[in-house]
Amino acid sequence: WKKRPFKASAKELWFMALCGVLIAVHWITFFGAIKIANVSITLAGVSTGALFSALLNPLLNKGKLDLIELALGAIVVVGIVIVFYEEPNATTIKTYTWSGYTLTNYQLGLLIALFSASLSASFSILNKQLVARYPLPVQVTFWELSFAFIGVALYDLIAGSHNPMSLWATVTTDWWYLVVLALLCTAYPFIKSVELLKRLSPFSVMLAINLEPVYGILLAALLFGAEENMKPQFYFGVLIILGTVIANGIIKAQKRKSGS
Repeated sequence: WKKRPFKASAKELWFMALCGVLIAVHWITFFGAIKIANVSITLAGVSTGALFSALLNPLLNKGKLDLIELALGAIVVVGIVIVFYEEPNATTIKTYTWSGYTLTNYQLGLLIALFSASLSASFSILNKQLVARYPLPVQVTFWELSFAFIGVALYDLIAGSHNPMSLWATVTTDWWYLVVLALLCTAYPFIKSVELLKRLSPFSVMLAINLEPVYGILLAALLFGAEENMKPQFYFGVLIILGTVIANGIIKAQKRKSGS
């Protein structure tokens, strides 16, 4: 086995701790939005990650606003909304009131999902700066996911398992699912996404991530067959998302070609 050093300077550890906290809050708000609203509302909100990346990248990296990325980010949101749009069920509507303002659970869930998307975009932009200094993606992944785990654990210990945004597993069998999700669906993809940031922009990575729920729906259709019937709007929305991802790749390739 090849040695994988995890040594990092105090300054780098603080930076990775910041990224880890961003990941932790992103996870908490993402799953919290699902619990408060529903999956479709949450995915529609989180799909703005690429749009936030286009908006935040100039601020965090002191660059210029890319209008093409801004347009592509907006288009992919439309595609996600078309794929997942469903009429809210009146029987599941709840209301929350703060300081005289009243929001339904769907509105609150969408706001939380938008905040979650901004955190995900910020993390990708900051991580782009970090991965350039570390040759092995597993180094960055180890520290960031460790800090993220600590962040989520502290949140659940303080907030308690009865908090509506808690990530604590209350059923024993859920722990086995969490282990599978943690290793196969989080750690490994995370390492690969860090590796991709060495070659791709944060916007391109965030844009491609929008295909995840599409893969999930297609996999469910293969596993459950007739139980997962997809409406025509699904295919139309998927075409928009795929078209946007492909268009982004073509545009970036042309830019690299013209710049070389």
